[in-house]
Amino acid sequence: MKKSLLALAVLGAFAGAASAQSSVTIYGSLDLAVQKGNGGTAANNGALGTSKAWQERQSNASRLGFRGNEDLGGGLSAQFQIEHRFTPDDGAAATNAPFWQGRSYVQLSSATLGRVYLGREYTPAFWVQNKSDPFGNDGVAQFGASFSWAGFATPSTVVTNSATTSNTRASNTVGYKSPNLSGLTVNAAVGLGEAAVARDTGFNVEYAAGPIYAAMAYEKLNGGSAEDGNSLINLALHYDLGMVKPMLYYARAKLNVGTATPTTNKMLMIGALAPIGSGKLKVAYGRETIGAVAPDTKGNISKFGLGYDYPLSKRTNVYADVGFGRQGDDVTAGVVKSYTNNTAYAVGLKHTF
Repeated sequence: MKKSLLALAVLGAFAGAASAQSSVTIYGSLDLAVQKGNGGTAANNGALGTSKAWQERQSNASRLGFRGNEDLGGGLSAQFQIEHRFTPDDGAAATNAPFWQGRSYVQLSSATLGRVYLGREYTPAFWVQNKSDPFGNDGVAQFGASFSWAGFATPSTVVTNSATTSNTRASNTVGYKSPNLSGLTVNAAVGLGEAAVARDTGFNVEYAAGPIYAAMAYEKLNGGSAEDGNSLINLALHYDLGMVKPMLYYARAKLNVGTATPTTNKMLMIGALAPIGSGKLKVAYGRETIGAVAPDTKGNISKFGLGYDYPLSKRTNVYADVGFGRQGDDVTAGVVKSYTNNTAYAVGLKHTF
């Protein structure tokens, strides 16, 4: 009897050690808000466009994901992550998107040398932008990648290899992320075009230590048609003062480089996060200048965002956001298109697991 108990104890110990060396985690979030807009035609990223209808929409893209880790010994480990996106108001999968739209990659990591990953993943420039949006690219008050990248778009081969654009991820990526060296990291990646879209090459350098976050990134497209030679550079600087965290972000995009009418767009944003009570206040103002022609004739865009998050628990929070978008006139083929200011409001609930 004693020998049997000892054998069971030994087997239990080995089973515990094995499970500790590999793991798979199921995670996700569901987010829904009631939103209302004034029907304005100006750009207002994340808002309702020209609709005046009450709508139930997500601010943060709802998701269901799986990630795993295996310890290979000797400081090596392997990971994977796959993430599905859907709209919880109707239960549908994201429109015109791959099933694993969010992320779909496998990687090999070294504790001393960093990690190499392959698959569908965020571009290095995305991290600089996303960390600098006080709204985290969520909701009607967000500045988001399409606004914050000054018109630059990352090509992505998804769904029957059709050419689409994204401002956050590249398919067919081969990437490298360095270990953290006293707050300094480097990330470089290439999204292989596979003769379907332009090849996307980029890198970032980030420093995060104490109250300081400083970063820069560069991204360039090669191949394709009109996007050949398009490039983006973005910069960020944050400083956490405790009572408030100011955030400064700048982006410059060079577009249609191979055509007779190349364009340089610029975007500047200043924002802040501030703890108020048990929640967090979010505020930002940004302006995108389009091209080198007179600002009042090329549809320059400005936006002001304001919001407040209140946590009910570690996994559930309620929020209220408002976004004001303004856009100048745009002259196209001699015809002037005028815009009206766009305002949108949202009150919502988010639960993570």
